[in-house]
Amino acid sequence: MIYNIAQLSADQLRALQSFESDTGHTLIALSGIEADPAPLNDDEVARVQALEKDLDLTLVAVG
Repeated sequence: MIYNIAQLSADQLRALQSFESDTGHTLIALSGIEADPAPLNDDEVARVQALEKDLDLTLVAVG
């Protein structure tokens, strides 16, 4: 399972904002995606790592 930032409905957003307002804590809403990791060879892993460094992102290969 991989998680990304959730797309919230207006009602969901209001509920989270209410909690944040009441508590002073920030919530980050995530949504799960079913995905299997891609079987990368050593060269592909190195290329992904280079992309991560260049783009300042964390990347996950699926497939």
